[in-house]
Amino acid sequence: MKSSLLFFGLLIFIFACSKDANKDKAVELENEVMAIHDEVMPQMDDIMSLKSKLSKKIQNIDSLQNVGISGNSLAEQRIKAVDLNQKLNESDKQMMTWMHEYRGDSAKKLKSEEAVAYFEKEKEKILAVKQTTVKSIQEVKTFLE
Repeated sequence: MKSSLLFFGLLIFIFACSKDANKDKAVELENEVMAIHDEVMPQMDDIMSLKSKLSKKIQNIDSLQNVGISGNSLAEQRIKAVDLNQKLNESDKQMMTWMHEYRGDSAKKLKSEEAVAYFEKEKEKILAVKQTTVKSIQEVKTFLE
């Protein structure tokens, strides 16, 4: 009888510890997700600034073409600028979509295992946003140099 109670008590203890570990893991993952978001969010200002610079570059190319200056190089630059502008738009859209769909407060009300799974997915999503953002910004900066 004593050994049964001891075994049962041990099982409850193990279950409680694993539950706390999942809760701690969920909090840790949420913090990681928000840290990544906080790192990427200021880059949205960079995106807006770079979009403006690309628009000016496109306008400049259009002005040159309107006065009769043309060539493959100008046409290629314009195509590249438009493509890069689209990449910046996509980065911005991904961030706005992620923020709109993020439900951190709701996830905190889930069971610990479900919260961990939710925050792991959100971490993957925000890392993809970060990767797209960093890449598009770098490409534009290189183009404008």
